[in-house]
Amino acid sequence: MMPDRVMEIKRQHGVATVKMMSGDTLRIPSALFLERKLHVNQPLDPDEYRLFMMQRGYPHALEAAMKFLALRERSEQEIASRLRRSRYDEATIQKVLDTLGLHGLVSDERFAEQWVHSRSRKYGKNRVAQELRMKGVTGEAAQAALDTVPEEEEYRRCLEQAKRLCRKFQDDPKKITQSLTRKGYGWSMARKAAEEAVQE
Repeated sequence: MMPDRVMEIKRQHGVATVKMMSGDTLRIPSALFLERKLHVNQPLDPDEYRLFMMQRGYPHALEAAMKFLALRERSEQEIASRLRRSRYDEATIQKVLDTLGLHGLVSDERFAEQWVHSRSRKYGKNRVAQELRMKGVTGEAAQAALDTVPEEEEYRRCLEQAKRLCRKFQDDPKKITQSLTRKGYGWSMARKAAEEAVQE
C-alpha cells in the first residue's frame, strides 16, 4: 500500500492545516506544528501524528491558557473556546481546565465579580447578566456577582446616563427610556430615571 503524503500546508490564526494525498486533513495547533514540523511531499501517517498531538498537546495548551489569563480574568468557557479555536482536543482542554481550577488560576465566581464590577459602571444588570451568560457564567456565580451592585447604586448610574441623554433626545422621556433599556436597565427603573432627568 502506498504511504500517505503531505500535499499542502497552510498556516493562519495559530493553526496549521495539512492536506494529505488521501484527502485526509490535519488541523494542528501552531505550537505543536513547530515542535514537529511537516513538509510538502513528506510521507506521513495521519493517525500517528494525531496520537502525537494528543500526547504532547497538554503542555502547549496549558501555556496558551496561561498567556490568555495573563491579560485579565477569564471564564472557563472563554478559555475552552480559545483552545478549541487553536484545535486542541477536548480531553486536553478539560485537563487544562482541571489544572487551572486546582491551582485557583481560573474561577467563574471571581471572573463574574470582576466583570460585574467593570461593566455595571456603564450598563444595567440585565445587560451584564446577558454578557455573563455569553461568557458561560450562569446560576449562583452570576447572581452572587450581580447582587454586589445595590439597586440604589444601579439607579444612580441609570440617572446619570439619563441626564446625559436629555440633550441627545431633546428631553423626550420615551426615547430616553428606550435607550436606557437597551443599555440593560429594567423598564421601570429606566422610565423613572428618564422622568426625573427631564424634570431636572
